[in-house]
Amino acid sequence: MNKKNTILIPAEAVERSHIQPGEHIAIHVGENTLVVAPEKLTAMQAVNAIALLAEVGSDLVSIVKEACGTCVDQLKEDGCPIEGVDNPDQCPLKAMDGLGVTLTDGVRNAAGIPLDAKLEVFVDEGEVMIAAADYEHDLTDVPPAAREVLSLAGICPARLDYLLMTGEIIHEA
Repeated sequence: MNKKNTILIPAEAVERSHIQPGEHIAIHVGENTLVVAPEKLTAMQAVNAIALLAEVGSDLVSIVKEACGTCVDQLKEDGCPIEGVDNPDQCPLKAMDGLGVTLTDGVRNAAGIPLDAKLEVFVDEGEVMIAAADYEHDLTDVPPAAREVLSLAGICPARLDYLLMTGEIIHEA
């Protein structure tokens, strides 16, 4: 079955882009993102695309930073979201790579945990329990390049992890 979707772009937006009617375009696809640009680019067109993408990226980092704050912000307001952490330098998530857990396929099968399920760890008085998580995303899903940018922006990784796990809306256009 060949299913086609149509995306409507307002005429004003197309006009402002200076992409000519009938001009071949390239669509760059990423998770939750589409970028449309001319298939053939001059140096100026490439520079203009870079400028817009940098502006959009900067705006998005600001949105995430506003929602998460910095580690210092979190400590001043409600305390670190990670229990027992009272200094940003102690944050186990500081590297922005999460606290990933890995189990072999055999262990997952024996426990009845789907192979694609996220795992959650519970620690209680020296005992560790691993179970299928009841959330879809966490800090381990953030691509390395985005982790680097978010880290350089000083964003609190524990608060970001929480927002990723809850799927909370942090901005509406």
